[in-house]
Amino acid sequence: MDCLATAAGMLFFSASLLAQNQPVATISADASTFVLSQNNQIVFSVPHLKRVKKIMIQRADIATADFEGHEKKIVEPDKFMPVPPPTSYVVKQLTVSPDGKRIATTMMVFTATQPADAEEDDEKHKKEAPYSMPPQGAQVIALFDDDGREIRVAGSKTRFIEQASDGAWLSDDQTLVYLTGIGPYKIARVRPADGKTSTLFEGHTFDTVVWDTARNQAFALGRSLSLSGRTELVQLDLMNETVREIARMPDFQGQLTVSPSGREIGYFVDGDTIEVRDLAHPLQPIRVRTGPGKFAFSRDGSRILLKRGSLDGSGDLIWVGLHDNSWVPILHDLEFHNFAIAADGSAIVVMDPGKGVLKVYRQ
Repeated sequence: MDCLATAAGMLFFSASLLAQNQPVATISADASTFVLSQNNQIVFSVPHLKRVKKIMIQRADIATADFEGHEKKIVEPDKFMPVPPPTSYVVKQLTVSPDGKRIATTMMVFTATQPADAEEDDEKHKKEAPYSMPPQGAQVIALFDDDGREIRVAGSKTRFIEQASDGAWLSDDQTLVYLTGIGPYKIARVRPADGKTSTLFEGHTFDTVVWDTARNQAFALGRSLSLSGRTELVQLDLMNETVREIARMPDFQGQLTVSPSGREIGYFVDGDTIEVRDLAHPLQPIRVRTGPGKFAFSRDGSRILLKRGSLDGSGDLIWVGLHDNSWVPILHDLEFHNFAIAADGSAIVVMDPGKGVLKVYRQ
């Protein structure tokens, strides 16, 4: 009887484990980028090619989906960017406000050279357009609500926030912070409702910035805050414009990442090693040799999920313990192009290589 009970228990455990490793939802769109909101919505972009007379342009839908796979298209290219003129835009990044109701989209905008017979239509469009188009090849931020309605900055003469990137909504869900320049960056803040805009930390620039907008803060690397000119890791209060030095950084190779609690900061110190600093003990970093990859913190900050391989390539996913050196492969060692962890830790969303299919795995 004991043997039968043991066998039955093993079968139940195996079935449960198999169920955990099957996606609970699949979004079959050919997504190029995606982000998870705090309320477990997936926001993603799907690029498309469109022929306008003799010109081929690229544009993108923006859509949302829940963890059950119910999809909703919120931004349609022909409504968002009517033709003429034949304008391409490439979505580079999406971020969502804490309440899930606003989206900031970093995109590159290109206006194609048109044949002579389209010039008259183009001139007519320019006269009718209420906002001027950004410069050719400009990086801009476009703002939307969760139904895809465009949010304009009050009083602005331009349609988008121009020469800007990496927009993120602060905890009031009304204020946007973003980077200006092409690096080193400046940090700016705007309230679209009243158009009030300001440059933060005037006189200082930063090489790398990662937002922790749930707590109205950011972490950054830069040299302009140090009299010695050394690179420093700093904590930035985005409302009061105060700066706290965390540590000097002689070695930094990329991927500055903050944990969900805002208490741990991680980054690569070389091509193979991740260093993590706890804000309570910033001078006692933990180093884990992982090899190259992309990583994100677990909800409690005790481990990281690593996609092994090149940052832009595909690889398998492994949980790496920061305190016990554990290595736990997940999802049958399958390879994925990208991943994100739900804010509540309940799921992992992955992007398949090639077609950009999104899958939701419960944890």
